[in-house]
Amino acid sequence: MKILLVTLDSKFIHANLSVRYLKKYCSNFNIEIKEFTINQKLEYILGEILAEAADLICFSCYIWNIDYINDISYIIKESKNKAKILYGGPEVSFEIKQMMEDNPFIDYIIFGEGEEIFKEFLEEIQSTAPKLHRIKGLAFKENNDVIINEKRGLIDNLNIINYPYEPGEEFTNKIIYYESSRGCPFCCSFCMSSIDKRIRFFSMERVKKDLKKLLNTKARQIKFVDRTFNADYRRSMEIMQYIVENNKNNMKIHFEITADIINDEFLNFIGKMPVNMFQFEIGVQSLNEDTLREINRHMDKDKMSRVINEISKNNNVHMHLDLIAGLPYEDYESFKKSFDGIHNLNAEKIQLGFLKVLKGTKIYKDKEKHRIKYTKKAPYEVICTKYISLEELLKLKNIEELVDKYYNEKYFNSSLKYIVSNMFPDSAFEFYSSFSDYWQKYELYNKAHSRKKLYKILYDYMEYMNRMNDKFIQALKFDYIFNNQYEELPDYLNRESEDKFKSIKRYLANDIDFKNKYFYLIEGKVINDFRIAEIGGEIILFVYKDRENIFNRCDTYIINNIEEDR
Repeated sequence: MKILLVTLDSKFIHANLSVRYLKKYCSNFNIEIKEFTINQKLEYILGEILAEAADLICFSCYIWNIDYINDISYIIKESKNKAKILYGGPEVSFEIKQMMEDNPFIDYIIFGEGEEIFKEFLEEIQSTAPKLHRIKGLAFKENNDVIINEKRGLIDNLNIINYPYEPGEEFTNKIIYYESSRGCPFCCSFCMSSIDKRIRFFSMERVKKDLKKLLNTKARQIKFVDRTFNADYRRSMEIMQYIVENNKNNMKIHFEITADIINDEFLNFIGKMPVNMFQFEIGVQSLNEDTLREINRHMDKDKMSRVINEISKNNNVHMHLDLIAGLPYEDYESFKKSFDGIHNLNAEKIQLGFLKVLKGTKIYKDKEKHRIKYTKKAPYEVICTKYISLEELLKLKNIEELVDKYYNEKYFNSSLKYIVSNMFPDSAFEFYSSFSDYWQKYELYNKAHSRKKLYKILYDYMEYMNRMNDKFIQALKFDYIFNNQYEELPDYLNRESEDKFKSIKRYLANDIDFKNKYFYLIEGKVINDFRIAEIGGEIILFVYKDRENIFNRCDTYIINNIEEDR
């Protein structure tokens, strides 16, 4: 019997974890993996699947791929292909009877934690007289009736699950997913992890053994999928320290953490971590007390703010703060306050998400209570609630796009700081709202814009607001040169303020004393890319170091006496 495990990732750079777990756990069976993305043509994916001539085709189902998988499965069955089709994953682990009745092309569904169920199913299905009724965690059809067996308990000893990746597997520029634990100690009402009410850990010996292999790949990033990586802070410290000692390729490592449970010992430890190696995603979700109470999000907001501020001071760890629009009791004005509170913490990224009403969660059960309307198809995103209208959510969608383009990429720091502090001192949200109105008025949302163009749009916005002045122009010019190593200044930013230093720059490029004073040796490579410009009456030297590192992209020096020194 040939078994095919199929997954459709959201992007090419992702590497699916679940299908690899299943293959390794069931290594005695004839299993192949086919990994696609939702951006590939349906015809291509179908052709690749059918070419395998599998007897059993198994799909890993999530909110981002379920519609594609249903289309593929329907076509396979309608073509009279004799392969059986099995679904598994979080998207099909609830309302199973309706799922199978609405989609008659599904033969089997595995619900819950899949490794043991899948192995037992493969053993049974290949026997002479399969006894499917006894397999906990399996749903199947019998005489056109949907049979849903008893739910299976969780795996207590995670170490029985094999290391998921193959030796020598190609991960160049990809994101590798990894978990050192399963489950979550919290019960947030919108999250699937709240259903699994206890946390289980892989042994530290196993985690270190796995990480040793992963850190030797050429992946872009290792993304831990632990729901609360710092649930056990001493364990977290040990894992992070091991990564530091073995991360010879300077790979980026992503964790989801909870800020308000961080103590001073862990905080001091974080401050000693290398620059630009670690990234924390912190799910704040809301600062509205009624909202936090309703979604079971018990958070010490003051401690969270203190912790985030302390981590920020070290300029070594990236922080992404998450907000969710559409939660219970969160109206437009309340969300504005949450945004401003988060914005004041000065994290590297603010990620505005929109509520997904997921089957099996408490918020799904409470949808009538809060009059939550959501899309019929995945990802089941909020349309409106008792507290916030569709029009308001659409406005937040537009604001989200501008926050991503202007705030999150850190190419406009000085300009945004000037605008917010001088024009919108009470609310950064009001700036993004005003800027969004400008984008809509001039139909900018329906066009693609280069980064170079984004600077001009911000410049034009200030003219539109009748707030153009020298201080803003100097801030925008600084951002432009700081973040665009090879782009010449445009005329609207006074190109002559840099052009007049070209002859001095040619001279200084060969001046040993100048190089020794301002440039660096990093891993034996001379860093000597630089620009000189006059900004706000000062002559500023920009020395470019690492374009990928927002903490270390460029150093600046005031060199007003450079002509005399020459």
